[in-house]
Amino acid sequence: MKTLLSFLLMLMATAAFSQTQITSSTVSGTWTTAGSPYIINNAVSVNAGSSLTIQPGVVVRFKATTKMVVTGSLIANGTAAQKITFQADDTTGWANESITAGGWHGIHFMTYSGSGVDNSVLNFCILKDTKYGYNSAIQNCNTLTIYRKLKVSNTEIYHNTAGTGFYVAGDNISISTNVASDTVEFDRCTIYDNTSVFGIIHTSNYSGGYTHIHNCEFYDNIKGSPIWGTWNNILIEANDIHHNEMINDSAPIKMTVGNGRIVGNKVRFNICDQLAAIGCRSGFFDIDNNLICNNQQMDGNCGATGGGGGIHLSYNEGATTFALTYYRVRNNVIANNYSAYGGGGIYVFTARAEISNNTIANNTSGSPIAKGIMVLNPQAEVYIKNNILTGNGYPGMTDSTYAIGVYSANKISCDNNYMPTNYSHAVYGIGNFTLIGDTIHNVIGSAPQFIAPTANNAYTTDATTANFGITTTSPCVDKGDSTGVNALPTDYIGNQRIQGSKIDIGAYEVIKSAEWVNDVQASDFPITMYPNPAVSEVNLILPFTHSTVTISDINGHQVFSQTLNSTQTQIRISDWANGIYIVRCASEGKMAIRRLVVTGK
Repeated sequence: MKTLLSFLLMLMATAAFSQTQITSSTVSGTWTTAGSPYIINNAVSVNAGSSLTIQPGVVVRFKATTKMVVTGSLIANGTAAQKITFQADDTTGWANESITAGGWHGIHFMTYSGSGVDNSVLNFCILKDTKYGYNSAIQNCNTLTIYRKLKVSNTEIYHNTAGTGFYVAGDNISISTNVASDTVEFDRCTIYDNTSVFGIIHTSNYSGGYTHIHNCEFYDNIKGSPIWGTWNNILIEANDIHHNEMINDSAPIKMTVGNGRIVGNKVRFNICDQLAAIGCRSGFFDIDNNLICNNQQMDGNCGATGGGGGIHLSYNEGATTFALTYYRVRNNVIANNYSAYGGGGIYVFTARAEISNNTIANNTSGSPIAKGIMVLNPQAEVYIKNNILTGNGYPGMTDSTYAIGVYSANKISCDNNYMPTNYSHAVYGIGNFTLIGDTIHNVIGSAPQFIAPTANNAYTTDATTANFGITTTSPCVDKGDSTGVNALPTDYIGNQRIQGSKIDIGAYEVIKSAEWVNDVQASDFPITMYPNPAVSEVNLILPFTHSTVTISDINGHQVFSQTLNSTQTQIRISDWANGIYIVRCASEGKMAIRRLVVTGK
């Protein structure tokens, strides 16, 4: 018995010894796994000219209301097997917003000060349990505050709350670049189960600089926008944003003022009060190649400044001018969304917009008109071309006579679209507007010949598993016109668009076998692909670090898509059918195309 007691006391002593209590106000050097966990008892700083390196596997626990302020360098470079964890020491009371107990006040990367290069990084980290209540508004108490160049990668950010209704304290992650050359990058991060009043990530490039958010997943966040940008120079690329619930005028992606590109994202199964899944209030933004589906805009009394199930486009912020607000919406699949106010697919209010080569299918709206696209305000100028509009109506209806509703506008064009009825019935107009061009090239029909669309227009019918590509016999093939629009060089899945006057209607371009040779000859850069023919895997070597690779079969059906962050990759093809495939590699606005033969099975 005495031996057992001695052994237990030795274990307790060892456990107590392994903890490192941090009581000083400044920290630097290296925190090791041997000293983990590190207990932060008061606010600490990594001062100018200093650096703190945290080894993989270290756990850092913060007492209530404490935080870390970094003006030097913080290097937290974990691994997939040994993540670095930043968390509250005690979460008791975390859910009670009226008290300060249960959380901590985050990590704050202030403007860098030091003689050398800033090597700060957060890689394979976990950040959780930050909190402050409604009764206080304290500057720089966000989960992350970033005022400098920084890359955050492979990091989990969850169980954080930013509850107070002040801009200094209403965001989980607050980004404000101060130098024109600075880029803040979030790559392959998972951000979930957070609460904010304004933004889960709120980014501003007012003083210059850039924000890149790509390959991240946002889910189960509530109240604020998962991504909210103001005064933007922003790229939002290849993210999966799903099952978030927002209040007031928040949206899964909300953009206000500035410039940016929203490309290749999945925005699905989100619930909003007033704005659509992607809500733009002013600025110049390209919205390209996204899957926007199964989202709901719930407030039917939101007024004209709200609305839209899939995309909301407006000029509704006084910080910029109407002349500096223009949207290009291209190659998107917008399906099975719902808007209680109007514009189940796209809503346009007081804005200039080019809407081209989108597939807008099976969306619903509570408005009596404007099931697919709704346009409102005498200033609006909207160019609608080469889009498929089908299946948009009241819930349960197979289609709507009024696929497009124009309540008022300045200028409208509507040609080379696939619609359920002719122009006079498919477009319902109230008020005066100028119709630009003709409408005689619209294609009328009820069956665009999708490969495998959703079976109905219910917002609960999963469109992520559908295929809205068109067959080679579709009435949409070669019925579009690229004249007068800024057509992209590739379609929704990376197929080469046919330039000139012959372009397919909708988000997908059908690739016919006769066009393959021309596509390969049009490649902009060399790639190495081996073996070819291939049996079980194929290797790609590219001249660019960042690229997107898509592979389609002979019918144009995509079988592979991936964004790469290296110059080479190996793709397993052991379960692919024998046949010919088209490999497309896109980077920096350029495209390389190769034929791959799969055989030997």
